[in-house]
Amino acid sequence: MIEFRQATPEDAPAIHRLNYETFVEEIPQHQPNEERRLVDRFYDTSTYWVGEQDGHLVAMCALRTAHPFSLEQKGVRLPPGEWMEIRLLAVTRSYRNTRTFAGLMRAVMEDALARGVKGVVISGTTREQKLYRRFGFVPFAPPVGPVEARYIPMLLTRAGFFESETSAVLRPKLLLAGPVELSLNVRQALTSQPMPHRSNEAKRLLQNVQAKLSRLVKLPYMYTLLGSGTVANDAVAVRLAGRGLILDTGEFGKRLMDHARRAGLLFDVLAMPHSEADWREVERYAPKWIWTVHCETSTGELVDMERLRRYAGEHDTIVAIDAISAVGTFEIDYSFADLVTFVSGKALRAAPGLAFVAMKKRAEPIRRIPRYLDLAQYDPIAFTQSMSLIKALEVALDELTEAEIETHQRKMDVLQETFAKHGVPFKKKPNQAPGILALHLPDPLSSSELGNQLHYHGYRVQFESDYLKAANCLQISTMGWTTTRDVRAVATLVATWMHKKTATMERG
Repeated sequence: MIEFRQATPEDAPAIHRLNYETFVEEIPQHQPNEERRLVDRFYDTSTYWVGEQDGHLVAMCALRTAHPFSLEQKGVRLPPGEWMEIRLLAVTRSYRNTRTFAGLMRAVMEDALARGVKGVVISGTTREQKLYRRFGFVPFAPPVGPVEARYIPMLLTRAGFFESETSAVLRPKLLLAGPVELSLNVRQALTSQPMPHRSNEAKRLLQNVQAKLSRLVKLPYMYTLLGSGTVANDAVAVRLAGRGLILDTGEFGKRLMDHARRAGLLFDVLAMPHSEADWREVERYAPKWIWTVHCETSTGELVDMERLRRYAGEHDTIVAIDAISAVGTFEIDYSFADLVTFVSGKALRAAPGLAFVAMKKRAEPIRRIPRYLDLAQYDPIAFTQSMSLIKALEVALDELTEAEIETHQRKMDVLQETFAKHGVPFKKKPNQAPGILALHLPDPLSSSELGNQLHYHGYRVQFESDYLKAANCLQISTMGWTTTRDVRAVATLVATWMHKKTATMERG
């Protein structure tokens, strides 16, 4: 596994050697010397990104913001704005027909764009113009340099990069629990012209989508809000009354507690029940309502819905379920529940932006609450709605067949089997969700460092949330349009990185 990282002082000899091999021996830009090393004149004012494989430097690139740029020293006038110069882009011959160049460019562009510059400029060799243009680079000045080492000044704006032919290749595949990897058909639907949300066509479209969602979760009444799962859970909180019970499942169980506090609800808290004895503890509280997540996103664990179903059947208790990370990952019958929340941007495989509250009974008006949270007004559209999101969701639901839903468990099995095969220290959980797996890294390994490496290799996983950083944890999700090949590749990269890091630390 190639590790892409910012260079350290210890990398200097290898950088100077690769610099010589590329820009003296291959591209005759400098004179040969007996040492076979070339120290760039801007070395001390540049940030180097390198690709390292088994202790050998196989790729490099320099970023520079200090003026004058090398282009300026050659008499080239830069366009107005703040720019960064990319220099000394080099990949060793044996790695040029691999994904090394793409990984290096992901790392470099991530660094460059994070600095807030307008874009980057580069001296592009005349023989690689096709490659540069694929990345979105465009010439902005006449060629410079001698005939044997001719360069064309080129620039790449942020917009140019994201709209380029190659950006689609460099864009990492999303193995996130949201936003998820979308199908081409869904992405195309998102580009459709908006339609008036009060039109008969808009109402027909939403009613059709809501009917499909009702069949999916087995609840008759569906309310669609523009927003995230947070607003859906707020809409649930204002409908609960009396003293209730919230199951503490972890980070997202605690978020339900925050919703309840802000709504002024009275409630007790019980750690997530795992056994029959735990569930008998629920009876001691005799709650008017129970509120829980189905899949605790932070841990990838499921709450036993069958026990909750039995309890609800034996007691006159309102049941509310946050099913945001569960709906679409496997078949589930929520008909026993009174309120269930979920969203468009997870396992439904649509774009984020739509939130849903499914109910057993029709929502009654509540005049004392904010108008946006009063679900009784949604019949079917109460306020401005994004019909483009609704159209995209309709396409996504047509694609979400039973066979597709079943792929989540297969991908989760492959993920865990690959971890086991490569000796990754991961303990299988009996209540493991099929949609998301949480991997806690042992100290001193860093989940952030691993997450970034996966990004450079073409896969985005979750690791940047504060609660994940605190737990030194990353999450790998099966929710989007990904394949068993994708999850196997990610698991193999994780194992390779962990073994390499552990071995390096042991040698140290």
